[in-house]
Amino acid sequence: MQSNRLPSNGHLQSHPEQLTVALLGKRAELRNIIGNMILGSNAFDTESNILVVGENSSFKIINTPDFFDEESLLPDQHIIDLMALSHPGPDLFILTIDPENTQEVDVVAQISKLQHTFGERITEHLVVTLPDMESFHSPSHLKEIFNIWLAPDESMASECRKWCSGRDPFLYDYKNYSQDVVTKRKTALEKILEKQKCGGDPLCDVGSAGTSAHGVPDNIFNIVLLGLTGTGKSASANTILAVGNTRRGSRQLFRSEPSSVPVTTQCEFRIMEKPFGVLVRLADTPDFFHDQLENSKAQVEECKKYCQPGHCVVLLVIQLGRFTDAEEGILEKLEDKLGWKIRESTIVLLTHGEDLKTKSLPLFIEKSAPLKNIVESCGSRYHLFNNSSEDPKQVINLIKKIPNYYKMFTKLTKRH
Repeated sequence: MQSNRLPSNGHLQSHPEQLTVALLGKRAELRNIIGNMILGSNAFDTESNILVVGENSSFKIINTPDFFDEESLLPDQHIIDLMALSHPGPDLFILTIDPENTQEVDVVAQISKLQHTFGERITEHLVVTLPDMESFHSPSHLKEIFNIWLAPDESMASECRKWCSGRDPFLYDYKNYSQDVVTKRKTALEKILEKQKCGGDPLCDVGSAGTSAHGVPDNIFNIVLLGLTGTGKSASANTILAVGNTRRGSRQLFRSEPSSVPVTTQCEFRIMEKPFGVLVRLADTPDFFHDQLENSKAQVEECKKYCQPGHCVVLLVIQLGRFTDAEEGILEKLEDKLGWKIRESTIVLLTHGEDLKTKSLPLFIEKSAPLKNIVESCGSRYHLFNNSSEDPKQVINLIKKIPNYYKMFTKLTKRH
């Protein structure tokens, strides 16, 4: 790679000891390889579409999620996180091209999206890596079009430093994103990363009734699971948690087992950030109507702390094919206990999706008048879980059904 071009201001500038590099691309394993190659260690092994930071004395590597995924839950949040962690801007962007997207039209599309997101000048700070020599030669004239470099060998650490020599770092122009939001997010992420260095899990804190979540602010968004004993509330909560952290230990899970008596006897919560991009409190609750539940009133009052209009979504959990007499009128009973019309913020979550015999869930709901009535009362918002499945899409699709979820999470991002 050449290193004799001057930055836009025409002045040479020596870089600090540690350079910041942003890894971009569709495939996590390719980003991992490049990041580990630069750091000279196995810092990255994630298979998830999450943002991860690794560093040594020479480099700070920000391994980003797939910005090009059209089904990404919160693409803007991922971009803001990158901007915050590399503030005021990285020294270098590396775009890893996977074997399925080496055609020129695919590479151009990815670079054009980066230009749209971060500004035209990103190509002055962009290196593109290709998976093999065959594809290395096919779009080589792209460096003429976009002023980029095609670089990909095991000397990447020295090459990155050589390439950055004499260049100013990239500066975000904040054309598409508020600088105030980015700087606030920077402060929040620095606290999370500091906690991670101290051995804590930055993306999941454990709490229970009457405790605070290790300094987590009260204005975070809440997902509250409500329903009768045996419907699968705790199992559903664990399914959501699994998307946030594939290596979650048993200590961090909600207790879940088949039982006719309450297994969950008090309100419990877990704090998670993945895949939302902001801190979210996931609250599991007992069956408030069960005869064997002690301190029912106290548990309802605890639930009210999380279950507030405009600050939560309620998942009303009902087992598929086992609608009981006790569940008729449950929506009204819960609203009476909690003191507001939760139906405006409720999604009916049907569990045991593996038992669905018909291919049409709407048809199944249509045939059950009591269930249909509840679903329609909740704005026809419903979702199906198979808690024995590890497919994260069922959770991502549920999150997308949260009423005004994008507006809510954007508001929270500004607070943080």
